Amino acid sequence: MKDARDWVAHLEAYLPLALSGEDPEGVHQVRVAGRRLRAYLDLLGFRVLKDDLRFLVRQAGRVRDLEVALGRPLPEGFREHLRAELSEARRSLVALLRSPWMGALLRALRHLPPLDKGQARKRLRRPQERLEARFLELRAEPSLERLHAFRRALRRVRYAKEFLGLSTKREKALQEVLGEVNDLRVLKDLLLAYLHRREDPEARSYLEGLESALEAATRRALEGLGLGSIPRG
Repeated sequence: MKDARDWVAHLEAYLPLALSGEDPEGVHQVRVAGRRLRAYLDLLGFRVLKDDLRFLVRQAGRVRDLEVALGRPLPEGFREHLRAELSEARRSLVALLRSPWMGALLRALRHLPPLDKGQARKRLRRPQERLEARFLELRAEPSLERLHAFRRALRRVRYAKEFLGLSTKREKALQEVLGEVNDLRVLKDLLLAYLHRREDPEARSYLEGLESALEAATRRALEGLGLGSIPRG
């Protein structure tokens, strides 16, 4: 079981790889560490540094989303567009990781106090209640947006429970089911943004298949949660 010090060390260990761009795992692990540390701050009851970590995760997430998308078979015009977007996103991330802001963030993270397990267990109730609320909203009106909100709440509960040494078998299983939906949702958003800029018949045709794949993945995810399908518009 890793604590905050372990995740700060994890973040620092993967920074060189994220900066080099030689392996997508570098950026992925920077984002993972940022999310884990935000969950730790929740258990501490801290507001300080949460916005900083959110910003770091968002910047790393942009690069990660593009890298994941480019790992799929894509129409050539769309692929070239994503490569250009990735190049720009990487430049922004590298500038951030090399900035004085990043150094200050790391110094602050190294001084996070240990958890008071009793207080942390009490604070776990809030993300658990949020997760339950997101599930009830999803059950009342299944939609991609509500499924995404449920997935985010689920992740935060899982990370918090792991800091407390609690079982997360159920959360991990659900995250695996929901992961493919999220990847396809992000890819669709990227494709729609591309098609908004230019007309590309090949990409337009690809969108039809992507929407079918997303619908099937969403149906499997909802079935895994014991819910019905999203109504067609």
